[in-house]
Amino acid sequence: MITIKEIASILGLSATTVSNVVNGHTEKMSPATRQKIEEALVQYEFQKTVHQEELSKALKLISVDFYLRSKENIFMDPFCSELLDAICIKLQEFGRFPVCGIPKKEEDIFRKFQARNIEGGIVVGFEPWECKEFAEKVGKPVVFIDCGEGEYNNIGIADYEGGKEITEFMLKQGHRKIAFFCDRKSPVSSTFERFRGYCDALENYGLAYNNKDYYYLPDARNLRREALRNFAIKAKQMGYTAVFVVSDLLANETINVFFGEGLSVPEDISVAGFDDNIYARLSRPMLTTVRQPVKEKGEEAVKLLVQRIKGEEIMAKSFKLPVELIVRESVININ
Repeated sequence: MITIKEIASILGLSATTVSNVVNGHTEKMSPATRQKIEEALVQYEFQKTVHQEELSKALKLISVDFYLRSKENIFMDPFCSELLDAICIKLQEFGRFPVCGIPKKEEDIFRKFQARNIEGGIVVGFEPWECKEFAEKVGKPVVFIDCGEGEYNNIGIADYEGGKEITEFMLKQGHRKIAFFCDRKSPVSSTFERFRGYCDALENYGLAYNNKDYYYLPDARNLRREALRNFAIKAKQMGYTAVFVVSDLLANETINVFFGEGLSVPEDISVAGFDDNIYARLSRPMLTTVRQPVKEKGEEAVKLLVQRIKGEEIMAKSFKLPVELIVRESVININ
């Protein structure tokens, strides 16, 4: 069976020109050239193979991965579901389609990137020291979300400023013994910046950070609730009047466990979160928190990725979107 390349050689034309006629892209071609190629296709009984048909109709796919290790029920977290929603809608505007995953190993993401139709990808959950190596290894455009800053593309938010502002707000309300609740044994990536803001706010008020004020909330639900219960039992004795929780999802659970142990929010202890998702508004009391633009974060990640795919010049590798303090009912003034 004759090929496009062979017909092009016979006619003294480029294979691309012949291919354009085969695939119907003749807008910029002279009628004489098009007719010459069409006659040759008939004369030499050219048949378009199934593989060639698939190539001409191939979907432009984008890998979207939430690499959150041992985290359970990822899309029950409003942050993840809202982010994915924004990414999917924005990809449609650019004629791209998402291939979503919740991989447990980095190798799973790498193998998906090697698929022929995958143009590039968006990854949530890498640590900063993992990003550059992965971006170089994968060989296709990749944009990270909330993965710090470095020699790679990342869309984040002003985590440090948010952590500092909400801690300063609680300090102004008279709180001096403020615990920090986090879902990492030690703060990393975006949580590190929130934690650093918390520490600096304390220092500005002449308060030294104490390692005993850092509380790890495990991914496993039963272990996490037990950690919260143990804190609630001892909170008054240890002198805590407020807690800064690293996310609204965990802050809402914190309030519920505290209530079960007879610790009222905000009467006995104030609780603040971070995100301003639906849990912040449905919580009772409604949650004082830091609002981050999740929808905009997903949209900016898609726009940056498409720029990379198209080879456009990019002014900055990383972007930090602003945040906003939202004051509601869960933090009270004790001055």
